[in-house]
Amino acid sequence: MFITDKEELKKYTTEHRIWQGIPGIEVTKGGRCFLTFYSGGIKETLGNYVMLLMSDDEKNFSEPIAVADLGADYRCYDPCLWIDPLGRLWFCWAVMPEHAEYAVICENPDADELVWSDVKKIGYDLMMNKPTVLSSGEWLFPLAVWNHNVTVMIEHATKRVQRGSFVYRSVDNGETIVEYGVADVPDRCFDEHMVLELNDGRLMMLVRTNYGIGVSYSWDRGKTWCKGEDSGLGGPNSRFFIRRLESGRVLLINHVNFKGRNNLTALLSDDDCKTWKWQLLLDGRDWVSYPDAKEQNGYIYITYDRERGGFKSSLEEAYQDAREILVSKITEADIMAGKLVDEGSYLAHIASKLGKYADAENNPYGDWEMYRDEEAVQVLLAYPKQEIIGKIFEVYSANCANVHRLDIKKLDALIAEFEENPEKNPELILKIVSLVRSANAEGAEEMPVVARIKEIIEQNIATEMSVFQIAERVGISQFYLSHLFKKVTGITPIAYRNELRITKAKIMLLSGNENMTEIAYVCGFSTASYFAERFTKSEGMTPTEYRKLHQ
Repeated sequence: MFITDKEELKKYTTEHRIWQGIPGIEVTKGGRCFLTFYSGGIKETLGNYVMLLMSDDEKNFSEPIAVADLGADYRCYDPCLWIDPLGRLWFCWAVMPEHAEYAVICENPDADELVWSDVKKIGYDLMMNKPTVLSSGEWLFPLAVWNHNVTVMIEHATKRVQRGSFVYRSVDNGETIVEYGVADVPDRCFDEHMVLELNDGRLMMLVRTNYGIGVSYSWDRGKTWCKGEDSGLGGPNSRFFIRRLESGRVLLINHVNFKGRNNLTALLSDDDCKTWKWQLLLDGRDWVSYPDAKEQNGYIYITYDRERGGFKSSLEEAYQDAREILVSKITEADIMAGKLVDEGSYLAHIASKLGKYADAENNPYGDWEMYRDEEAVQVLLAYPKQEIIGKIFEVYSANCANVHRLDIKKLDALIAEFEENPEKNPELILKIVSLVRSANAEGAEEMPVVARIKEIIEQNIATEMSVFQIAERVGISQFYLSHLFKKVTGITPIAYRNELRITKAKIMLLSGNENMTEIAYVCGFSTASYFAERFTKSEGMTPTEYRKLHQ
């Protein structure tokens, strides 16, 4: 959902964010600055959203004027800002788990009231950096499909077979954008690639890698790319920025003489990237990263983040980070001098900084042990009814390790009453939570519960044991048994038994001469006809056909 309503935007303001980072910048001919970055939750994951901020004086940025947020089941991330040759502002972001890149376009970003197009899909999977406009008029959009070694949110990994650093091409000013060519640079990591047109007509693609920055070249305007290699530019496996300036020189922003993500530096080349004669240290502190830049009106505007504040274990720990989005404004003369010489230049201006989190009482870090029982009930009531019992066992798993110490019959009776009741009964939830939490988690016994359940099922394969009967043997709640077994194996105990029966039947069909009635009896099927029915449904052929096929 693309949000511009002022009331809705209030929940995305500074005091409602715990962390922020990964910025982008654009500046109009009229001097209006736009910043984008993303946030949401406590780390980079589902529920993230991207936001757009604006400033008419370069330094004082608004609260979000637009947000892309699809809710808790999606992730809007890695935003990008770009003003195209027609002067239109593109606000772009990636969406996971859909693995697609979207954009909205503002025809006149200098207008008093910004008007946005409908949301437009650009391609797959994501584009962090600005497109490149070639001298021949084509637009190349750098979209990446991450390599298999990228483990962030692997449970939502792309389904696309071909991976690589793609370029999408448009020859009609962005009306249609088509997948065009792809480079495969060794050991690439998150890609974050950019394309530069060289003076000899080749295209150079720089790609983020585990060893710094890799490079690939194209001799046919981006359709095919040569084998990638190390560019020699170095870097701490982080985002960089490269662009040809109006003067013809090339600007590179990268980490220089780094020990990590420090020493963010602007470099200039006047020989098409062969050498970098001049450099200006932008910020030497630790954890300054992810630069983006725009040249406009004789100045180079650069944004980056510092100490994002994500992936912490508590608010107090997040507060230790700066959680800043910064902007610098420099000239080529500044870079050549190695210091600021232009009176309009400045470094490390804080455009956005987070303070105390306004919603701290809602326990954003999900530490359920921090909740009182009554508070836990209120949080649980927000879940669908069919998920509440499983959530209780999930969040109080340490207590559940000792759930056999409880009055199992009482626990199961409460859960059964809750399941039978069509409403979410808060009183029943409170009783269940209180009972589960009363199990002392300290000194939890190491119970190979799932192994014991499997052993019982295997030893009683021909017996119609219910989950309740299995739970009695193990000595735990039947509801917890079902939850735990499925969490570990992905299937229910009964589904496991049914699969085990079919497997045993296959082995008997292949290795012996028993008739169908004997096999059915040994494997727990009540009759030979029922055995044939279940086997055929599972395997797509009758037991007799299976035996003949493998003789």
